[in-house]
Amino acid sequence: MQKPPWRGLVLLLLGCLGTGGAGLGSLYAAEAPLDLAYRQAIETDWARQEKRLNRRPEDPAALQAALARAAHYLPAARVEAWVQEVQRAPTLPEGQRLALYHQIRWATRDAIFEQPALRGKPVLFMKRNRFICQMLHEYMAYFYDYGNVPPGGGVYVLEHPGRSFAIRDLIQGRLPAGNYTTLALSLDAQRAYFAFAERAPGRTPFHGPERRGFNLYALDLAGGELVRLTHGSEDDFDPCPLPDGGLAFMSTRRGGFARCNNRWEPTASYTLHRMDADGKNIRLLSCHETAEWHPSVLNDGRIVYIRWDYVDRSAANFHGLWACQPDGSGVTALFGNYTMRINACYQPKAIPGSEKLVFIAGAHHADVGGALVLFDPARARLDARTGEDRFESVQNLTPELCYAEADGWPKSYFHSPHPLNEHSMLVSFSFDPLPGMSSGEGRDTRTGLYYFDRNGTLELLYYDPAISSMYPHLLTPPPARPHLASNLDPALGNEGEFLLSDVRQSLMPFPEGRRVVALRVFQLLPKFGSHTANDPRIGHANAENARALLGTVPVEPDGSAYFRVPARKPLYFQAVDESGRAVQTMRSAAYVQPGERRACVGCHEPSGAAAPVRPLLAARRPASRLEPGPEGTLPFSYPRLVQPVLERNCVRCHDGSSGPGKSPLALTDQPEGPFTRSYQNLKKYLRWYEWGGASISQIASVPGQAGADASPLTRILDDKNHRDIGLSEADRRALYLWMDANVPFYGTYDHAEQAAQRNGALITLTPHQ
Repeated sequence: MQKPPWRGLVLLLLGCLGTGGAGLGSLYAAEAPLDLAYRQAIETDWARQEKRLNRRPEDPAALQAALARAAHYLPAARVEAWVQEVQRAPTLPEGQRLALYHQIRWATRDAIFEQPALRGKPVLFMKRNRFICQMLHEYMAYFYDYGNVPPGGGVYVLEHPGRSFAIRDLIQGRLPAGNYTTLALSLDAQRAYFAFAERAPGRTPFHGPERRGFNLYALDLAGGELVRLTHGSEDDFDPCPLPDGGLAFMSTRRGGFARCNNRWEPTASYTLHRMDADGKNIRLLSCHETAEWHPSVLNDGRIVYIRWDYVDRSAANFHGLWACQPDGSGVTALFGNYTMRINACYQPKAIPGSEKLVFIAGAHHADVGGALVLFDPARARLDARTGEDRFESVQNLTPELCYAEADGWPKSYFHSPHPLNEHSMLVSFSFDPLPGMSSGEGRDTRTGLYYFDRNGTLELLYYDPAISSMYPHLLTPPPARPHLASNLDPALGNEGEFLLSDVRQSLMPFPEGRRVVALRVFQLLPKFGSHTANDPRIGHANAENARALLGTVPVEPDGSAYFRVPARKPLYFQAVDESGRAVQTMRSAAYVQPGERRACVGCHEPSGAAAPVRPLLAARRPASRLEPGPEGTLPFSYPRLVQPVLERNCVRCHDGSSGPGKSPLALTDQPEGPFTRSYQNLKKYLRWYEWGGASISQIASVPGQAGADASPLTRILDDKNHRDIGLSEADRRALYLWMDANVPFYGTYDHAEQAAQRNGALITLTPHQ
């Protein structure tokens, strides 16, 4: 049987580890055999690289590629000396071709690590085991106990990158048995921040007192002092040092769960938070109702991060890039919120000296990892025909890898890029498939540390076959980023304001003849209580949001609106015409910080659109206050909003009996399943947005296709059998509102409150909502 090309490297490294478990550092700190072992490890890795490209190092194509890469780093005369030999490669013996390949690659490798940006610069990194399922579980300590993930890992320094595998352990047994994740370097390169979770005594209940969480630690790199910044069972991870001296991070402290979980997976929602450098003054930055990941600082001082945004649409997509100010204000979508062509945009990092970013194009149903992608925010656009993200702004730097899950499953993957410039980066890489729930790979496949450039260069820095090495950071201060001062106005208290220039400025044109006269302001309610999808159901839509109508505000004749909203509530808006039907609706969320004033040009306006220079009518008056909606909308309650309309107008015919003037379609309030007979019987006459095939559309909303426009019930109200039933304007508008709000039955995830709603009781929003 032919031996796999990586077997020699693994056996070599395992053999060097020895029975004493001293690690690779002790091996390569020794004198005599290490040069040979190091060279063999590097050359074995080169062979693995060529194999993933379906060739061998001695193949002519591999030689030509090596020579082309060398030309970017070596003097022309030196490269020219190899040209004739490479051209004659097909006629040379295999051994001579292999020797030539090694000669070219060693010369190139030496030149790479002699670059000023790399020469003599140690690399900070982390070793870790991870729970294999989805990225949702990877950052929650509960699953490490649940899945019996081996404890281990730590924070290390690779002393001489490109020269040896010698490492230095920075933790040195000071933490108990546990697991590590997410490493960051302070902006002065003096401290490391990371998340660590001590192992629980066993498989503890999620709500049990023994459950552990990932907590944040600060490590002084010069003196070695280790300080624990957070405590408790909440998961705190993804530390992100800020130019103002604070630390942003992701945390489950906001509470609530994702809405699509199986019964076995209580995946809590984690969102953007921040603290002072000493761990004090922790506060919420993002009130988004689903999970977020991977904050880092852009070159302009803002925070870039990932938001999972499945408002009335697929739960397996829409993990796009977002940005905000360090105080959490000014939240803006950058890319990926309206596409299924890339499932997730993980680990975004600003490129020094550039406006561009690099990120990992990964999957939903797998752990983090995937293709390396270059993103140019200046070229980001939405398609005016479909409303989806255009792809002129992104470039797959690793075209041999498909976009995970969206296009299939790659046979290898990248992780945790650390860009040096637009051309090169340090990165983690695995030759093995991306592990995860749906990828077909259930092992915790190992990543090593590499240098990568856009010429196709991949040079091994460090690899431990027993555990993954991730999050490489060059131990040098990054370029200075500006400290953005907060512009929040304390006079607004716990509220914020929106100024809309012209609702008619839309990516896709509004239908002719439908003048927008108002905006509806909805609040999305986080899922508390049961963590299981559709337990309990909210309505017909799959795993949908519970919601409340906070109220409406007027839109002036020039299309402008100016209004005040409560802060730190996930909101979405609808543009409403004179008949009371939504012309356009959001399928995302917006919010403001206390004291924040936000301005937008239009309703889902084109990227880069400018506000009109004319004076806005709405700006000439104080901000509008929300005008409350009808009873049964705060939160939504079908028994209080819709059933009374049916009782007044429909049940006299639609009572379930037979005979003259009667219809077999019963619209009565008798219980049927989790809902009522009328709600179940109206289903076939309704349309809604959801995660699934029943959705009006899958990705973006289109003007003129919201719930009341798309539902057959709207047309039935005016057909020959119903136009003369005496439906009042208020009742008609209540039905339109309900259809536009995604036809919910309940407005709560609480079983007891749902029982009360089904019995007609009025419930109110709780403080945590």
